[in-house]
Amino acid sequence: MDDELELAQDDEELVEVSTALKIVAPVVAFGAAWLVRKALDTAYTKATGNPPPRATDRHASMRRVLVYAAVTAAAVAVVNVAIDRATAPKIVHRSA
Repeated sequence: MDDELELAQDDEELVEVSTALKIVAPVVAFGAAWLVRKALDTAYTKATGNPPPRATDRHASMRRVLVYAAVTAAAVAVVNVAIDRATAPKIVHRSA
């Protein structure tokens, strides 16, 4: 028994929504990444009293810069996965 995977775009409305999501999703992902970065920067500043470490800051240790970069990248990746999942086309499993 082979299962066929078919995109659930039989409906014209689904096609239109899917096309709109393909256009809007990258913009939403970019905006969400910016918001995550701003939120992390604000939280870091409030917690430490110092601005977040940047690669160009010669006074920040390499370890602090790398840890902060890794935390920021992980948070942005989680948000991007959530957006990708929310905007992915629905797949219908049909039995042969």
